[in-house]
Amino acid sequence: MIQLMIVDDESIFRDYLRMVLPWEEYGFEIAGEARNGEEALELARRIRPDIALIDINMPFMDGLELTGRLKEIYPETGIILITGHNEFEYARRAIKLGVEDYVLKPFTKEELLLTLLKLQSEIRRTRDKQLTLKANEAMLRESFLNLLIESEHLREEETRARLEGFGYPAASNRFQVACIEIDHMDDKWREVSDRELWKFAVANILSETLRFEGNPMIFNGPEGRILCVCEPDGRSVQSGDFNDAYEQLCFMIKKYLKFAVTIGLGTFHEGVGGIRRSYLEARRALQYKFVIGSDRVIAYDDKIEGVRGFASGFISSQTNEELLIALRLGDADSVNRKLNDIFQGIVADRLSLDYVYTICMGLVSICLSCVSESGHPIEDCFGEQFYPYSDIMQRHSIEEVRHWIVGMYGTAMDYMRLHRQTKSGKVAETAKQLIDEQYRDSELKVETIAQQVYINPSYLRGVFKKMHGLTVGDYITQKRMEQARALLAEGAFKLADIAERVGYNDPAYFSRAFKKYYGYSPRDYENMRG
Repeated sequence: MIQLMIVDDESIFRDYLRMVLPWEEYGFEIAGEARNGEEALELARRIRPDIALIDINMPFMDGLELTGRLKEIYPETGIILITGHNEFEYARRAIKLGVEDYVLKPFTKEELLLTLLKLQSEIRRTRDKQLTLKANEAMLRESFLNLLIESEHLREEETRARLEGFGYPAASNRFQVACIEIDHMDDKWREVSDRELWKFAVANILSETLRFEGNPMIFNGPEGRILCVCEPDGRSVQSGDFNDAYEQLCFMIKKYLKFAVTIGLGTFHEGVGGIRRSYLEARRALQYKFVIGSDRVIAYDDKIEGVRGFASGFISSQTNEELLIALRLGDADSVNRKLNDIFQGIVADRLSLDYVYTICMGLVSICLSCVSESGHPIEDCFGEQFYPYSDIMQRHSIEEVRHWIVGMYGTAMDYMRLHRQTKSGKVAETAKQLIDEQYRDSELKVETIAQQVYINPSYLRGVFKKMHGLTVGDYITQKRMEQARALLAEGAFKLADIAERVGYNDPAYFSRAFKKYYGYSPRDYENMRG
């Protein structure tokens, strides 16, 4: 709507102007009326009219003087003079003052309407032009500011000149960048327009929050984030100087907009080239929200670069092996305990997102390899729509990923439990048969049997004990002792021969083992038999 102000000292004429046209139907709104020039100036300060309809003859201040005053203060306001004078001198003075048009009394409503519509068209054309210029300037500004964070090769003087052209004069020449991310933005708003609206709201609150902290450059950056470049007003600053302001921003957004943001904060760097360096730090700090949680300010520091523990991005081979064995045995407590230990280590060491994804895909690989050993297709266990990498990437925090991984391992263990005439059962039975055939070999031990069934010795120990109720070593001893007693009962062999026949090279050691197993020595057994 075009805002209209009526200025005339005659109330009858003001009433006439108010009633002569259906103003709203033509896109006008009468925003106020004044009886003289002084009232008109005061009213104009309050309503900032687009058009002023001014009578030329008024007390205290005539229409021409009022026009001159209004044009000085609000040059964009269009003036239409209403006059009964048809003299050239008035027209000349009016044009010199910048009057857009005038109407002569008496006039018809059609004449008045045509005059107003003509001026309305000019005002809208000017507005559109100004909006286009502002939009182009905003696009140029945002494009240039994005160039600052993307380019490594910028000339200091030229860049400084461009920044001043966009309203950012030189101050301390030290810069700090903040990356602001609306948490779960894609889940909250599907429409791009909705996301842009809320980002605009965040940027406004940020601008107010940092109003007293220099002249911040706030703009939309890559990956849907809001970026803020701060350059303090020549004061001595430390990396933590703006932290309180960003903490306040998190609080304000949560209180008034009812959602959360996470802010990655870089350190201060010298020169315009330091803008990119601080941005890279801020972006890296922001990645750690996946591990340490969102809805907070995460300031970059040296600890972020110095990862420990899983520094290679891989779990140790021993941990892998222990996890695989527990999974094969269906030991849910051990599996969950080991997975929790791994994720606690990730959080404690503040690993980067890349390391986290590498570790998680390693855990997926262990689980899938174990399911494959059972001889069944992966999709039979997890379904046709199982895409682990995509599923992990869709999680917003390390806790969500941990929950997903634990669930995947639980599904695998349930599946293998249901299909267990199973490889583990077959392995345990085969190992028992091999012991029955090879117990005479003095070199026979669990590692020898494990090699023959192509599995890890630790895994063999677990499945054998689970299937047969005793360890591999105990079963070897049991088999040898039973055969030794049978040979002693026959009475046809010397003690040294019996020891050799059941896998003992040293008869004395065999005697001690026999006594430990049965509670009496081979000689005592022979005497009892006699």
